[in-house]
Amino acid sequence: GLAFILNIFDIRFCPFFNIFNIPCPACGLTRAFKLIIQFRFIESLKYNIIALPLVIFAFIYIILLITKRIDLLYSFLNKYKKVLIVITIIIMLIVWFININNPLLY
Repeated sequence: GLAFILNIFDIRFCPFFNIFNIPCPACGLTRAFKLIIQFRFIESLKYNIIALPLVIFAFIYIILLITKRIDLLYSFLNKYKKVLIVITIIIMLIVWFININNPLLY
């Protein structure tokens, strides 16, 4: 919420960026989510490639919650926990590398 409001006034609220002067893996998410809300999906990928998959996962989560099938997600997550942790770490490192080399985030 706060990052979204500050983004309107073009104020950067990333402590990681303010300390180290390089984008973190989450840098650009607010701008990407803002573009997704405007249905500018391809353009959102320029700011953070993980935003669109996060929105898709959130919709799946909400649908499973509403249909009372959330147990399917929990059993999947428990079954593949270790693999998913490794995959998540790899994805975050890739996103971070992309963000560090993304001129739109500076």
